Amino acid sequence: MSKQIMVRYGELTTKGKNRKAFTNKLAENIRFKTKAIDPDMKIAIRHDFILLNWTKGSYESVIEQLKQVPGIQRFEPTYPAEKTLEAMAEKALELFKQIEVKPGDTFRVVARRSDKKYPHSSMEVGRFVGGAIGEAYPEMSVDLKHGKHKLVVHIHHKVAYLSLETFAGLGGFPYGTGGRGMLMLSGGFDSPIAGYELMRRGMEIEAVHFSSPPYTSPQALEKTKKLAAKISEYGMPITFHNVPFTKIQAAIKEHVPDDLSMTVMRRMMVRITDQLASQRKALALVTGESLGQVASQTLESMYAINAVTSTPILRPLIATDKNDIIELAQQIGTHDLSNEPFEDCCTVFAPRSPRTKPSLQSAEEAEAVLNEAISIQTLVDEAVAGVEVCVVDANYLKATEDNFSDLL
Repeated sequence: MSKQIMVRYGELTTKGKNRKAFTNKLAENIRFKTKAIDPDMKIAIRHDFILLNWTKGSYESVIEQLKQVPGIQRFEPTYPAEKTLEAMAEKALELFKQIEVKPGDTFRVVARRSDKKYPHSSMEVGRFVGGAIGEAYPEMSVDLKHGKHKLVVHIHHKVAYLSLETFAGLGGFPYGTGGRGMLMLSGGFDSPIAGYELMRRGMEIEAVHFSSPPYTSPQALEKTKKLAAKISEYGMPITFHNVPFTKIQAAIKEHVPDDLSMTVMRRMMVRITDQLASQRKALALVTGESLGQVASQTLESMYAINAVTSTPILRPLIATDKNDIIELAQQIGTHDLSNEPFEDCCTVFAPRSPRTKPSLQSAEEAEAVLNEAISIQTLVDEAVAGVEVCVVDANYLKATEDNFSDLL
């Protein structure tokens, strides 16, 4: 039996002449997310919606996938009917038989017409269909503003579509329409959320992680890969760059004053990520920084760190409270992974008393001493040359969970 869902665009309606490129990308992303359910799903792009038709797999399985696709404002399981008032009323009663109606419940009917030549007005359609529902379910009453059960009747040129459920989408823009950014991904709460937020705005993300074995464990690296795999559920598979950082951190510890070591370390990370961005044709660096949250995230620190690159550094969480970040982590499923007790290189090499307001001059002076002992450019080039690259996706996350289950 054929099933059908109508997908609404939201912000894409503002795109004018560029809308086609956005809707095509959205359709492509929907196909990627649903191909395991039904590889033969039909995806038809219309002016203000996309219509999905499929036979294999349940409504529930497709709904769960669509909830993770950026660029969707809302979507509705829809059921076609002939455009006669009687046929639409009959289909409405079929839909109400599928839900639990309780005494005292309220309902409303909203009719919308794309076919402006249709002989009946939206109000006439609503009255006729609503009258049939009220007659079949006298225990319900009409509430035109806040009805518990909302039936929507979409009248198009060839057919009418009825829906009784509406699901919220992620909003934003289709993944891959907003350019490419290099996400500096640690194992904490913030950077995965920063990546997720920009993925919702259409940015393609590649992850850059800094590891310092033997000071950081294989579990810390695996934790970060799993975080990348988790946020990939909201886009496409993510290219993961693991940067060897031990030599650089050891050099900083030996030659840079302790209170400036965090500033210099972050400047080195930015230099390396910037070089990777150039190789990968990315146009921005992305961090999970929130203003004032830690010493390296004061305005003075960020100014000193930014100075090593002319590439934009995007900080989508800059004005977000920690509690709000943690709440969003719980919503999208990264919270428990971020909460795992494996420390990254920033934590392991954290200074005892970091300078909260470093000047650019003090950072440059500290680096001059480092550069005299060991060439900074050589350190950066060696780190970039030693990067290990892999691709992670939702299957990677599932594989690690299955492997863990086998050990129990």
